[in-house]
Amino acid sequence: MIGALWFYGLRSARNRIIKRTRDVRYLAGMVLIFAYLYFVFGRSMRHEPTSGSQGFIVLGLLLFLVISSLFNWWMKESDHPLALNKPQAQFLIPAPLASRQVMLFKLLTSLPTLLWSAIVMGLVFRGGLSPHPAQRILTAFIVVVAIQLQRVGAALARAPRRTGSGSARPIIVGIVRLWLVAATAVALSQAASVAAENGVLGLEKLGIPFAVAYQFPWSLAVWPFSALLAPAYAPTLPAFALSIAVALVIVAVEAALVFQGDPEWDRIGIARTREERLSARRSKKRSRSSEGLPWERYITSLVKRPAAALTWKNLIASRRVQPLGAGVVLAIGVPIFLAATLLPALRQLTPFAAGIAGIWAALLLFAGPNFVRNDLRLDLPRLRLLRTYPVTSLEICAAEIAASVTVLMLLQLVLLILSTAALLFNPMIPLAPGRKLVFAFALACLLPGLNAINVSGQNIFALVFPKWATLGTKPPTRSANPGQYYFSLLISAVVFVLSMIVPAIAAAGVAYIASPLGISVAIISGALVAGAIALGEAALVLRWMATLFDRVDLASVTGESSG
Repeated sequence: MIGALWFYGLRSARNRIIKRTRDVRYLAGMVLIFAYLYFVFGRSMRHEPTSGSQGFIVLGLLLFLVISSLFNWWMKESDHPLALNKPQAQFLIPAPLASRQVMLFKLLTSLPTLLWSAIVMGLVFRGGLSPHPAQRILTAFIVVVAIQLQRVGAALARAPRRTGSGSARPIIVGIVRLWLVAATAVALSQAASVAAENGVLGLEKLGIPFAVAYQFPWSLAVWPFSALLAPAYAPTLPAFALSIAVALVIVAVEAALVFQGDPEWDRIGIARTREERLSARRSKKRSRSSEGLPWERYITSLVKRPAAALTWKNLIASRRVQPLGAGVVLAIGVPIFLAATLLPALRQLTPFAAGIAGIWAALLLFAGPNFVRNDLRLDLPRLRLLRTYPVTSLEICAAEIAASVTVLMLLQLVLLILSTAALLFNPMIPLAPGRKLVFAFALACLLPGLNAINVSGQNIFALVFPKWATLGTKPPTRSANPGQYYFSLLISAVVFVLSMIVPAIAAAGVAYIASPLGISVAIISGALVAGAIALGEAALVLRWMATLFDRVDLASVTGESSG
């Protein structure tokens, strides 16, 4: 049976080649494409590259490989990479073959196409790489085979299982995706390091230690990709032999992991022809134009999910019920005032303007949940209706909290981004531009968790003491009930202090461990850890809030009888 597969594969490849070479239009198109690639890319790469340009070329290839892997694991393809065409499915599915044998046949039949792509890339792209075409072609072939194995492995790992034996697959997919995100960040940092060394884009003025990405353990994230590309620029024959051996080992490991999977061909389906794909694309465009703009379709899809529809309803209500105009004006006006301090005549006002920005930022963080109330405090008077929704209490609480957190985050991020841009090159702030960006990024990492905790605290207060809270559409006023106003501010301060104890300790420990890598790395690492822990605390508070929501008495909120 294996011999029959070989005969089928070789005869199919021969027929495909004969069919295309007989078509004069295909040959003319290939000649034109090859000439275009050669004259646009090949001729520009004929000169001997400098060390800086060679670094850019190698890092460009590394970024291409990392981002390709990222898309393979994060984006779902329209057709499965193992999808058989109709003749293959008619011949192979009924045959007495194991599913892995069919998968091997499908992968082997794709090798001629991959080899042709490697030949084109090896002959055209040569700047900064080895001057020997065979070395470049062999490396390109290994790289495209590795990308193809990643496509197949990602598709098999994402496929649902009929039995319960694949419960670990989502965890594995999540780990691989996080690793690829980290590898992308490291590759971008390495590219920024080379750009800073060569004075490109002015990155050297930011003061950020991009070169840390080349140090252990960060460089481990991109080592497999660098090892696949290493044979293309190996300077000597022994170095090429060693690097090609390492690359082949990586491909062999990928192949072994791929063949651990057991494809289910009835779920993979039949590969569409080119005409079928074009027809589906045209019909999709027609349906999109009839359904409206993308954001309109997204809003329509939210209505089909009750929890998301509840969040959207509260976001819309924030425009009608709550006075957010002053907050928007201040979030934009304060950075404009900061930007005005760049003028020499107003430069002495920088500390005053920065103080105003800091006070407004603190008010948004602590007192913001008192005024942005498009959550349970808005909907508790309709508690009877809320409990009829086809969602759990946890989903109701999460949807309600998400609306207020979204509005607060938008106001805070607008203030943070515009203020950072206004103060980035202000000489009155004794920090380098890169250090200012680091602190701004650290604050942005902390905001989601802190806002979620503060808003949850105010909603828990409304659930436990509904008579002390202002419920419904009536805005809270300090003159009407000063005790309630200051008590809610006290709750925000206490919740903030208690919630920041564990994140602050963890952030200090991580920053101390990462301090040998530089102050910027230590600050960012500590902020990421603190933000993650704050989000975890917010999730725990949310679960407690859902328990309180189940126990709240209808009469204490609406004055109606719970019976």
